[in-house]
Amino acid sequence: MIFGALIDCIDRGEACVWVGVSGARGSVPRGTDAGMVVSARTVTGTIGGGHLEWKAIEFARERLELGQGAATRRHYPLGPALGQCCGGAVDLLYRPVSAAHRAWVLRGAELERSGGSLNLVTRLDGGADHTRMDGCGADAGEGCVTTRHDFNPWHVWIFGAGHVGRALLGVLSTLPCMVTLVDSRQAEMPATLPTNATTHVAEDALDLVDDVPAVADVLVLTHSHALDFEIVRALLQGSHTGFLGVIGSTTKATLFRRRLAARGFDAARSERMTCPIGTRAFGDKHPGSIALDVAATLWQRRCQQRVAHAPAATARDAGH
Repeated sequence: MIFGALIDCIDRGEACVWVGVSGARGSVPRGTDAGMVVSARTVTGTIGGGHLEWKAIEFARERLELGQGAATRRHYPLGPALGQCCGGAVDLLYRPVSAAHRAWVLRGAELERSGGSLNLVTRLDGGADHTRMDGCGADAGEGCVTTRHDFNPWHVWIFGAGHVGRALLGVLSTLPCMVTLVDSRQAEMPATLPTNATTHVAEDALDLVDDVPAVADVLVLTHSHALDFEIVRALLQGSHTGFLGVIGSTTKATLFRRRLAARGFDAARSERMTCPIGTRAFGDKHPGSIALDVAATLWQRRCQQRVAHAPAATARDAGH
């Protein structure tokens, strides 16, 4: 998450540059949804890899070393000069970011979590105070560029930090989602977390069900079938409309649906629960194999939703 990475740099007092694709023509590695945060030590995100990315990181770090605080834009034809044969061209926008920019960065970080849109106006090749928020996204005039950032956050909640839960955390760390891992056992929580993950240690996981966003994808993988059922029941009883997957067998699914019916849930509601989860295409029960299968299922569903609900040309994820 670009704005989250920017906040991390600001909080560490580490100078950084936000590099984003502000224009793309023809065949290119990534479109205008791509961006990365470059500091002297780290790179978060990607604009597509290859020599273009290497040159962009090099240029960003040169500006950091020279203390150049102005935003600037550069045009890159993706041909022989860059050792790439894509044939297209990209414009990269370089925004140095520091504590002085905290207001709009914080706003972006909030929207990454909650959803919405943010228009930023950036003055090119001026001073360090180069970017401001703009409510209407109108043309900012000569020497400035306006970028619109649309946020449709993807939340994944995992109840259960066992072998499969931890494996899923690793796979999902490579995708543009925000993962929340819940368990009652502190000892089961990973010692280090991906940047897109948070954990909750709760004596009773049911206490956190009300915190789950309505459209979040939820995976129920706890060590207790009884707890699995109660989490499923609470989610189906509430306003949750996202994916609800439960690890287990068809026998477990039949038992859960029978118990749900006894508690007054109709068939349509209980069928919202997916159990078993994944496609079982790999035919293997290794935690890593299950994690890959389930993550692929979630990602396919996510991509299908984006195509179905964001057909307009302006439908883009934030990050440029």
